[in-house]
Order: sequence, then structure tokens, then C-alpha cells
Amino acid sequence: MPELMVLLQALLLIAGWLLFLRAQAELRAQAARQSLSGEMEELRRTLEALLTRLTSEAEAAEARVQASIATLQPLLERIESQLTPLVKGETVTTQTYCSTEADGAEKKAPIQVETPAPTIGYNRPENGLRSFGMVAVLAQQGLSVQEIACQTGYAPGEVELILNLQQRRLEEEI
Repeated sequence: MPELMVLLQALLLIAGWLLFLRAQAELRAQAARQSLSGEMEELRRTLEALLTRLTSEAEAAEARVQASIATLQPLLERIESQLTPLVKGETVTTQTYCSTEADGAEKKAPIQVETPAPTIGYNRPENGLRSFGMVAVLAQQGLSVQEIACQTGYAPGEVELILNLQQRRLEEEI
């Protein structure tokens, strides 16, 4: 009988150990589930924050685009109103603003110039002689290189080059 009691105690000890291992495995599984749900909750919060930030940045970008459109709309209307006579081949007087430097400060100076239709933009002749002539005419009127560049669409360096080449050609003819 004492052997039976020892055997029974050993069985109870083994059963208790198995229950302990099972409970330990279940606790580990539960801890893993809680860890995953905590990570998922953190990811959800991060995702919501990113969506909020993306929405606010998209709204700010839309506001900047709308402001640009509002700024450019009057300019587009003015250009379209000036384009209509040019398409018909008429001469149009335009007022252009070129930035010039005076006293170290940048100022916008209005310039009045008549623009004959065949020599502007995409309608410019292939040989470019008329536009080179326009540079010479504007220089004779006393406009600066910057102002001529604004009127003709050339870069200031190109205007200087054209004027220097024309000056050299005149010197060679003399």
C-alpha cells in the first residue's frame, strides 16, 4: 500500500507538471496575441496619423495651386486679348515689364513697344533676320540690353552678341 501511495503521488506530480506546462504554453500564446494586438493598434494609430498628415498636405498643395491659378488667370486673359489681333496680322502696342537694376534695387520698368505680328513667338521667320533687326531698332531707341532681352525674348547674352556682331559688321563695311 505505501508503494501504491508513492505511485499515486508520482502520478499526481506528473499530472501537475503537465498542467503547469500546458498553462505556461497558454500564457505564452496569450502574451503573443496581446503583443500582436498592441502592435496592430500602434500601426493603426501610425496609419491614421499619416493619413491625417497626407490630407493636410494635399489641402495645402491644392490651396497653393488655386492661388497660382487665381494669379495667372488675369495674365492669361490679357494675353488672349492681345493674341486675337496678332492672329489677324495687326500690329499691337503692348506694355511689358522688365526688371532693371537701379541704385542696387530691382525695379520693374514698363516698356512700350509695337510688336508686328509676323515676328513674334512661334510666327518668327525661319531666318531670324527680322528679329535681329528688331534688336538693332530697340538699341537705337536707347533701350538697355535687359529691356531688349525682355522685348525680343532673347537672353541678355544673346542680345549683347547680336549687337556686337552688328557693330563689327558695320565697322567692316566702313
